[in-house]
Amino acid sequence: MSRVSERFERLRREGSGAFIPYVCAGDPDFDFTLRQIERLAKSGADIFEIGLPFSDPIADGPVIQGAMNRSLSSGFRTKDVFDLISFSRMRGVDQPMIVMTYYNPLLRFGVASFCEKLAEAGGDGLLVVDLPPEESKELDGAARTNALDVVRLVAPSTADSRLDFILSRTSGFVYAVSVAGTTGARIQLPASAERLLDRVTARSGIPVVLGFGVSSPSHVRAALSMGASGIVEGSRLISIYSDSLNDKDKALDLIESHAKEMKTATLLTERHNG
Repeated sequence: MSRVSERFERLRREGSGAFIPYVCAGDPDFDFTLRQIERLAKSGADIFEIGLPFSDPIADGPVIQGAMNRSLSSGFRTKDVFDLISFSRMRGVDQPMIVMTYYNPLLRFGVASFCEKLAEAGGDGLLVVDLPPEESKELDGAARTNALDVVRLVAPSTADSRLDFILSRTSGFVYAVSVAGTTGARIQLPASAERLLDRVTARSGIPVVLGFGVSSPSHVRAALSMGASGIVEGSRLISIYSDSLNDKDKALDLIESHAKEMKTATLLTERHNG
């Protein structure tokens, strides 16, 4: 059982869902990201999704695009993500870490080398948003060799037959996209999210995590009541700190406060009282 699977099993026993913050690596610089991961680890993060910046992030909305641009402008490069994970481990962060990125950075770096270095650094898996499973043979093989999970996306537009195919090639958890569109905070979860969660949970026992648009404790409670095993939050978290980067200690305090609220919303007793 992978470390990601072990974490979901532990959360199930504890009656909790998973709070998975998306952290854009290198935004606005390496040191801030490292401190952000430490603060999130101490304030409720169960698993980390580490976003490796890419110049053409077609699945991401303007907030995450802006974070990636800040990261790339500061000089963050693909190889730096291994140091980021390794340094986090040395500072006591033990939550599983999934790298979310696009295929081009992996292809340029070398798929096998990337997976090997990710495992050596203490990473636990990958989510490559623009790589269809039919084209994933090289990545799947390298991930297996290095005991990494391969997380995949499903969307409301995914047909049932394709849903079964994707689920059969997914490990760790499956990432359910709440809407057809890009990442970004939204006022409420769409009805399509519940229908998608119903379809996924009926087909597989693998944990299903809802993302794209999740941005408040009420969204967390709604997603878990619909059958999700956890949520991913990215754009809202970035929005919270991006206006305070002239005072990074304040930005980290804001992140910590919000993370505690989001984690509290994943607790079973909180959901029953909510």
